[in-house]
Amino acid sequence: MAFPAYLHADSTTAFSPSDAQSPGASGAGVPQPGQPPVASIAAGAAPDDISDIGAGRGDSANALSWEACVKEAMEKNADLKQSRLRLSAALARRNSAFGGFLPTVGGSVGANDKDNTTRPWFRDIDTKAYDAGLNASLSLFSGWSTIADVRRALASARNSRAQLRATEATLRAGLRRAFVDVLYGQVNVRVQESIANRRKSNAELVRLKYEAGREDKGSAMRAEADAAETALALARAKRALILAQQRLALELGRDEFAPIAVTGAWRGAPPPRAPDLGRLADATPAYAQAEANADSASADYLSKFSPFLPDAGVSANASRTGDLWKWPPDRATESWGAGATVSYNFFYGFRDVYGLVAARAAAKESKIALAQARRDTMVSLQEAYFGYIDAHENVAVQEQYLMAARTRAEIGRAQYANGLLGFVQWDLIEGELVSVERSFIAARRDALNAEANWLKSIGTELKP
Repeated sequence: MAFPAYLHADSTTAFSPSDAQSPGASGAGVPQPGQPPVASIAAGAAPDDISDIGAGRGDSANALSWEACVKEAMEKNADLKQSRLRLSAALARRNSAFGGFLPTVGGSVGANDKDNTTRPWFRDIDTKAYDAGLNASLSLFSGWSTIADVRRALASARNSRAQLRATEATLRAGLRRAFVDVLYGQVNVRVQESIANRRKSNAELVRLKYEAGREDKGSAMRAEADAAETALALARAKRALILAQQRLALELGRDEFAPIAVTGAWRGAPPPRAPDLGRLADATPAYAQAEANADSASADYLSKFSPFLPDAGVSANASRTGDLWKWPPDRATESWGAGATVSYNFFYGFRDVYGLVAARAAAKESKIALAQARRDTMVSLQEAYFGYIDAHENVAVQEQYLMAARTRAEIGRAQYANGLLGFVQWDLIEGELVSVERSFIAARRDALNAEANWLKSIGTELKP
């Protein structure tokens, strides 16, 4: 049996169901002495593209790409919608805070009617009058409270923006892991099919040798047990794929579940060389949130000085009264005025003093928390970066094991078929090949997940 294309390193050939057929179904039959051995994997590493490996059993017409998943998640994910609404509200509060530097303008219009007669059907309309007024005021100084309100609103807006970035980064990582799990599940089903067919072929070979008197019954029973184990592993892989598809549907924000096929690269990008972790830490959402919290606490501390400082402002007003029914009102009277006020609270029951002390302590605490957040972020970035490197390098190691196990399996099967190798030694070689095949695709999956974790750590936003 030829090596399946989905285990080639640089192949873009889609998986064909014929790759998973049993040797008997393909016409190869059970290898006899002197015939070429049956292999289960091709030379090289895992594929870069598995576009034809999906839940639809090779139907890639409706398979979702990573870009399509991102676009759908951005439109439907509830957490992302909530974060965007919180940011919109914070930006509105920020704009509202600047209103403290602008004047307030108001006006009033009124009318009154006095009946000085004793007869209700006679009314003196000359006494009917109106009054209208206009007033404006502007605060010149309010003990830094206005400036503190603006700084607090700006910090809140930055905090909401950082929360949105954190939500997007978390969503991207979760979506990426779900996408990779489906990608892995599709490959895993094909690999388990190949392993199951190989074990079935091995069991048939041992049975024939047992019937010919060249193998003992225990070896035949062991070969049948190995075939049963791989059949169970195949069924388990199919169930795991269904579960992975359900998790992907959940990340996409879908209300109903339907089988999902995905298409994408099965090879991740290499880790960056010597990244500047300090610069990356300062740009992470976690540090941005801590910095915004520190700025908000500093603004609160500034606002607590207001009771110790005076308030100053200016105001102006104009009014007019006259006959309601005549125009222009010849008996109208006009008045206007302007003034300035300064006020100061001499005693506020010590609340201002203790409020200032509490705000000062909170501001110091926020600065300590900011420094600690940077240290924690640096450690998290270092951990994610090393994990990324380890997972990426492990793929190359597992590839070497895969090449060695494949070569040993080819040689061992030929030797066993020709009676040059005992069943125990051959079974160990075959078991090693099965284990390495499974470990190799798992290493590929782990490398992609490590990449997703690294991108989450640096706060990569969700973009199609």
